[in-house]
Amino acid sequence: MDIDNDGNQNQFGDEDFIYMKSMEIEPPPKHENNIADGFIIIDDEKMPVKRRELLDKKMSVIMPEAFALMPQETAKLKYPSENRPAVIYTNEDTTVNLTFTHRDEEASNEDIPGVKDAIEPLVMRMFPASSVIDSDTIDASGKNISFYDYPTPALDIDIYNLTFMFSLEGRLVLGGFNCPVGSMDDWKPVFLQMLGSVEMN
Repeated sequence: MDIDNDGNQNQFGDEDFIYMKSMEIEPPPKHENNIADGFIIIDDEKMPVKRRELLDKKMSVIMPEAFALMPQETAKLKYPSENRPAVIYTNEDTTVNLTFTHRDEEASNEDIPGVKDAIEPLVMRMFPASSVIDSDTIDASGKNISFYDYPTPALDIDIYNLTFMFSLEGRLVLGGFNCPVGSMDDWKPVFLQMLGSVEMN
């Protein structure tokens, strides 16, 4: 037992303290998700991923295998507007959603960044308390996929939203991804990889 400069007794000596610090266990590094591995890990849950064909098999994208088409009754509750997305994939508790709609508006691959720049400010005007986090265009096998993301307030929890768009057969595909804001850091990098996996059939 050591005595410090003020005459107080220390329970542990310097050697004891150094030994105890050396025995501290470092937490394991956080798993870096890569959909090319065939699975992702979110909240310690391992989820296999698979490629699915969508929009009359005109395109495909890699997504969690557990994602399923949202039942129409649930879709009407979560997306009350009659202009709700045509295709909605969701997780078991419907807190993470992925949507696609092949619209009538014409849009070429070269048009897509400009379409994003036109739509983004119109949408953000509806959420004046929110700010865009990122706004960009990525290349997926030679196809432009533009996106912007932002949080929005909800009744019980804030929601993270990512809106994306690309051209398919000369027409605009408008899609979205959303999850609780608290899960954004886990899901956003995974979802950007999913976007990069989009292929046209």
